[in-house]
Amino acid sequence: MSSPRESIFTTQSRPGSIHVVINPAPAKRTPLLAILNSAFREAGIKWDVSITQETGDGTRQAKEAVEKGFDVVAVYGGDGTVMDVAAGLVGTDTPLLILGGGTGNLVASELRLPTHLERTCDLVCSEEIRTRRIDVGMMGDRPFLLRIGCGIEVGAVQEATRELKDQFGKWAYVFAGIRMLQETPEARYRIVINEKETIYASGVACVVANAGTVGVGRLTLAPSVDVDDGKLDLFLLKKANIEGMFQLASKMMGLERLRKEENPAVDASQLVTHYSVETVEIETDPILDIQVDGDIIGKTPQLIRTLPQALRVVV
Repeated sequence: MSSPRESIFTTQSRPGSIHVVINPAPAKRTPLLAILNSAFREAGIKWDVSITQETGDGTRQAKEAVEKGFDVVAVYGGDGTVMDVAAGLVGTDTPLLILGGGTGNLVASELRLPTHLERTCDLVCSEEIRTRRIDVGMMGDRPFLLRIGCGIEVGAVQEATRELKDQFGKWAYVFAGIRMLQETPEARYRIVINEKETIYASGVACVVANAGTVGVGRLTLAPSVDVDDGKLDLFLLKKANIEGMFQLASKMMGLERLRKEENPAVDASQLVTHYSVETVEIETDPILDIQVDGDIIGKTPQLIRTLPQALRVVV
């Protein structure tokens, strides 16, 4: 008998048809259509494309592809485009193929997908393909794959301009975050966990994560964060100072336990709190902007919940 963990992975025969949703904005000199045509034609896969022009196009195009009976829906673009397309597949049995194409490509990194387009195409061109069911977070009726955040993270998203991304790639977010470190004031938070426990605290950033990848090497928000554990992870950063950043870095690299053993007086929970949740309600004073997978689309207060194993992804 397979364990619940093993059941998130399944195999199926090579798809007969693929619909590819493309965001033309990413500034990469990639002969995209030529590579896709070469890979899919050789494998005998019928395929077509649609182009996004604004947020919401990917969701609509993915839903239309499912209605037309395509076996797989693929997406080429950044994490925002990946989420837009994934929103049209949540709750369906149609797998998503992530082709990359963005600056951070954090969803692909979280799932350990190939970084080269040709190798990603190989995932669906073999005799059998492998899929993985992953959780989807929900903020109201807005799904997310990575995380939602307010405070410093919103400032970093705003500061990481297209010019900065083109010049520094994924490091643009790191530089922007450092710049915002001393510019973000504390806010007062009221947080309700799983409709039971209420927490009152002050902090400079709050993050609710479905996935742990932050886009710098193999660093994660915490080693325990898992995209298919049926839960979300709540982080509250209480102070925007060097000590707070050091404590957060220790947690991200899995060093917190070792440092506690060496020096019991060091406790990251004093500066960074971490909870595993199924639902969380966040209220703030003052009202704060919220970013969802890289797009600023809401304000506090918000109710966030998880949809376990709601999306199939080709891996």
